[in-house]
Amino acid sequence: MTRYEKALAQIITEKYGEMSPAELVAQLCKIGVIDYTRCKVLAVRRWVEDEVKQGTGKVDAMWLAAEHFCATYEYVRKAMYYYTDVNL
Repeated sequence: MTRYEKALAQIITEKYGEMSPAELVAQLCKIGVIDYTRCKVLAVRRWVEDEVKQGTGKVDAMWLAAEHFCATYEYVRKAMYYYTDVNL
């Protein structure tokens, strides 16, 4: 870990150590430490990948993701093909 990452981990532990993981993520998004757009892209990509693993065709899974996330198909398409640097 870099010094900045260590400092951030210490700050988070001291200030937000009692929060659940879900509460912590929400708080970090709220204060701008976590990029909310990348979180949304990651969620869409993971959802589509899970649907494809269950046997749904990729395009159909993308349409279903658009419905599931109340987004446009274009947004889902961008999440799948444009944002290529979101890898976990």
